[in-house]
Amino acid sequence: MIIKNGCQGEDVKSVQEILKKLGYNPGLIDGIFGEKTDNAVIQFQEDYCLYADGIVGQNTWGALHNELAINMDEQVHPLTSHNMQKELLAWVRVPADKYRDGYDRFFLREDVATAYMKIRQQVVEAGGKLTSSGARRALNAHVGASRSATSFHYIGRALDLFVGSGMENRARDPFVVTPEGDRYWRVFARAEGGEKMELNAVTYGARRQGKWITGKFIDITTLFEKEGFKRIRARRSFFSGGSWLGAEWWHFQYEKGLEKDISTFGGELLKVYTEGQLQETPPWQYRNRIYSVDWF
Repeated sequence: MIIKNGCQGEDVKSVQEILKKLGYNPGLIDGIFGEKTDNAVIQFQEDYCLYADGIVGQNTWGALHNELAINMDEQVHPLTSHNMQKELLAWVRVPADKYRDGYDRFFLREDVATAYMKIRQQVVEAGGKLTSSGARRALNAHVGASRSATSFHYIGRALDLFVGSGMENRARDPFVVTPEGDRYWRVFARAEGGEKMELNAVTYGARRQGKWITGKFIDITTLFEKEGFKRIRARRSFFSGGSWLGAEWWHFQYEKGLEKDISTFGGELLKVYTEGQLQETPPWQYRNRIYSVDWF
């Protein structure tokens, strides 16, 4: 089977639906393989170390379905033997506000879930939203330049707001993103119960030069920081024409309780998985990484 630019039909529509589910932008889900679908396929192929020609052949088709299965697995509770459940921190499903193709729930480690719910309560009470692109990452998920094998997502300590809920349309996005220097962002949620502010809002299309907008907002970066979460920097490539996925404004990771130069990635993995579950998985190879030394 070969699907490429110019093709039409149900197979093309399936490719578009999978790409969209995985966070790529194939354009309209219309069964017509055009420029946007071609670009999305190439981006997927580059991310997964496939030959990036924009053609969906056997290898790309298989990779798309494999990643879709992993993506779906990340939305259900991970299986743990009954005998080990009391020794591990529980995975807790928490709610999110459904926005476009984002999720309405996701999983976090139990202590992280408690911290998240405190933030969510404040945002919702003010009339704002907390969207989601997911949190828990499957142990067999693809590892690449844009998906670290030592991600906080593996250990239940990270969450992503929905990538399409900010930096797209300054006038209606649930979140407004402002630059703060050194590749950091500050994220504000639109909320009727928030404070009136004037913000320098950037978009994926205008990454360096924002426009000033006025409205009522909540500073959710500050809310996350108060509960022990930290933001991360945008990738350098984002500012030089790289993929919009390099923005990283949506990512917050819970670092409370981690001890500098002492806590290890493996130690955190073993708080939510058994060693038997971890063996032979990509993350387990990096179990000796130390917090603030070679693991961040």
